Amino acid sequence: MTLSPEPSALRRFAARLLLPLTFAIWGAVCAVPMWAKNARYCFWHYDMGIYTQALARLSFQDPNPWLSARQVFIFNDHFDPVLWLARPLVMGLQPSQAAVVAECLAVLLSTAPILWLHHRKLLDRGATVLLCALLLLNSGVQSAMAYPVHPTTWAVFPWTLLAVAYCLRRTGWMLFALALLFSCKEEFPFAGVMLAGGLAWRGERRAALAVGVLTAAWLVFVFAGRPALMGPVVDYGGRLLPKPGQPLTAFLSERLTPRHLSNAGSLLLIFVPLALWAWREKWRPDAVWLSVMLPMLGIRFLGMAWRDHYGAPLLAAAAMVPLPLLLKRRPPVWVLAGTALLLLTTNESVLRRTWRAMAEPESFPAYCPNTPQRLASVGQGVKTLLERPEGRALLSGNLVAPLAARDEIYAVDGPQPAGTLRYAWVLVEKPGGNTIPTPPERMEELIARWRKAPDTRILIDDAHVFFAQGDFVDVELSAGGEAVSAPR
Repeated sequence: MTLSPEPSALRRFAARLLLPLTFAIWGAVCAVPMWAKNARYCFWHYDMGIYTQALARLSFQDPNPWLSARQVFIFNDHFDPVLWLARPLVMGLQPSQAAVVAECLAVLLSTAPILWLHHRKLLDRGATVLLCALLLLNSGVQSAMAYPVHPTTWAVFPWTLLAVAYCLRRTGWMLFALALLFSCKEEFPFAGVMLAGGLAWRGERRAALAVGVLTAAWLVFVFAGRPALMGPVVDYGGRLLPKPGQPLTAFLSERLTPRHLSNAGSLLLIFVPLALWAWREKWRPDAVWLSVMLPMLGIRFLGMAWRDHYGAPLLAAAAMVPLPLLLKRRPPVWVLAGTALLLLTTNESVLRRTWRAMAEPESFPAYCPNTPQRLASVGQGVKTLLERPEGRALLSGNLVAPLAARDEIYAVDGPQPAGTLRYAWVLVEKPGGNTIPTPPERMEELIARWRKAPDTRILIDDAHVFFAQGDFVDVELSAGGEAVSAPR
């Protein structure tokens, strides 16, 4: 293995400082704001409420719990048994806090294989800082943690573990990483198909056979055994195909619009300095590893899904492309500086919003102001409903996660058909607070009807919250504002 000359004392000092600084920046711009916004009831039901309710209800007695607010059994939706690894956190934390901690731990763990390589002196400090920064501060992770929680984001750890195991040709660790990766979402086993084929093509037949058997067994269970055992599953494949009657040209042109190309390009822009350096070094990336990424790239392209939790695992896998080069060469200073600059510029909007949320909490975000009056009213409503678990409760979407431990919780304008259920409780924020996705005008009309409903006992009706007990319906309003009749 050929290494470039030893770095200077100044560079070694900078490298020692940069590694802890990278983790400190991630904590300041990701972990702390996410915890603070969760405490302020900022996150809507999708996806925070879904996975918080799943963590709260998952047990050996109920291994596939029904999520009332999502109207689906959790593993009939996405198949992400990685949730079981996060379930113990609920024993010591509130479910919404456990979900936030699980997301933070998963992202942090993505750097563990890199730090292990550094500890074994296989990776120098500069390369370690570079890879950790790419993993923690890329726009995919930033966007995912701004709108948590999702096991797709948690896949960043098994992606990096898989890359290190593949690079070092550790078949056992590779199988472990694949099993962990597959458990994050049903799309990831297709990467195993490509890996098995690539290993066979490279002549590593035993490893290829082991990967192929694991992948085939997982795919058969997810797409054949799961529906047979659990009943109908949510079909997300339709999002990747043209609509009935839609020409293929129109289907493709929709995915090639400047907006979607810009989203994809902004994700990958951070790799330009590394790509230029690799070109100058006449280094070519591993074709097998690139092929492993193809299914994920294809799914992102066909589904037009580049932001939020979709970008995080893609960038984790992409960050591992130059790993073989970094094991042999120290990255030049200009690569480190250029990557740092691109990480800053591609995250500028997220960083600006994070700064405002922490510096101006009483006014930004406007839909979840950190004012004592709002927090006290919402907190009192949440506390009462947790103490009174009987009866269905209709909630603002952002209150599903805080009440995930309670049975029979539903979100206003959630997937349950409007007007089909009766509710014993209503707890919603008023316009000016977090009513997402319900338009303010509709929320005002709903509150007015609930306030006038027979047998309504109003518990809180201030400037921030409407909280009442009675017999309510999530009425569907006509264009003229009249309520559509609902069955009792």
